Amino acid sequence: MAQMTFQQFIDDLFRSILTVDSTLPPAVKYLFDFFDSAAERHGVNDANVVHTWKTNRYFHTAHLTHL
Repeated sequence: MAQMTFQQFIDDLFRSILTVDSTLPPAVKYLFDFFDSAAERHGVNDANVVHTWKTNRYFHTAHLTHL
């Protein structure tokens, strides 16, 4: 019984991380926030650079979930 409960938790965790819909999954939002703070911390002032980081990462995340 405990294994079934734990398996459901793991399934829900991966579904919430890897599901791409109209809103960003929490893991992707966290990553985008990380990019923003890393850019600020390292003095990256070009918004296009940060946008490229996010766009490339989101594309790879979305692409991988559809494989």
